[in-house]
Amino acid sequence: MSDTTAGTAEPGHTIETVPVTRLGNGHTLELTVHRVVGARPGPTLVAFGGIHGDEAMGPEEVRRLVSSVDPAELSGTLVAVPVANPYAYDAMSRFTPQDGLNLNRIFPGDPGGSVTEQLAAALAEIMLQGDHFIDFHSSGLYSTVEYSYLMDDGREMATSFGAPLLYHHAPYEGTSNAWAIKNGISSTVCELGGGGQLTDAFLAKAVRQGRNMLKALGMLDGEPETLVERQTVMTELVTLRPTKGGAMLSHFTPDRLGEVIKGGTVLGQVVDPYTFDVVEELVAPFDSNILVLTREGYTRTTPGDYGFMVGNAGTTTTVAELFGR
Repeated sequence: MSDTTAGTAEPGHTIETVPVTRLGNGHTLELTVHRVVGARPGPTLVAFGGIHGDEAMGPEEVRRLVSSVDPAELSGTLVAVPVANPYAYDAMSRFTPQDGLNLNRIFPGDPGGSVTEQLAAALAEIMLQGDHFIDFHSSGLYSTVEYSYLMDDGREMATSFGAPLLYHHAPYEGTSNAWAIKNGISSTVCELGGGGQLTDAFLAKAVRQGRNMLKALGMLDGEPETLVERQTVMTELVTLRPTKGGAMLSHFTPDRLGEVIKGGTVLGQVVDPYTFDVVEELVAPFDSNILVLTREGYTRTTPGDYGFMVGNAGTTTTVAELFGR
């Protein structure tokens, strides 16, 4: 964990590159790191985007948030890696093309390992500069999502970021979030937007909500706003994936995210584009369901894709109830 910034560098915005490894094509794989040093002492926040290359909203959310911060108004330091997996981002893939690994399941990586393992090792070292960490994700190419992770140590971050839905759970093994927590770094994960749907609205949210979080951390002046009337905390969340490919016909478009849906409701159907037959239905599994991830009315799909995500509305709580205050 970093020491509090105290005049160790001149205020300003600098960009550096961190070499990771040399590839067989002769190119050097490197990470681009932005560092915004504030005019006043304060904590260090590390922000990542693009750990999954098919989640293109993350890098743009990081870019817009960093660009919105004037060093003269900042207390502390903002360290940002907008594209954490450059080759996956270029391929629009969840996995690194060189070795097929999911970067967000192998932290802290291995500096002597495969391409993705070396990437994770380099990113893990960057994370250790921080007192706080936020990982910007979105949904992939065809779906849209909105929620944040609520971790015990990152409670202030998650609540001030202001997502209407929070998911409280133990971090998945090998994630950036798990590595942060292991090293005493408070953290959250933002899942915001994706699929080319409602893009401008979600990008605006990322900036407003990100700056609100910076206020809560004491890095920007002013009291943090109450961005939503109520934050619902989910403790059960499931992903519904089609087992067959074809045309996905969604009955719940992204403007309905956060809606409570009765159990047994058909959320979407997979239709054979050749015969027009309905070959599969994706059904809300709980007695009462909160829509967390969904699709536009028509998208293509393959087996195992993200179809829908729903939380169990019957087991939700509030932040105050969860932490006993």
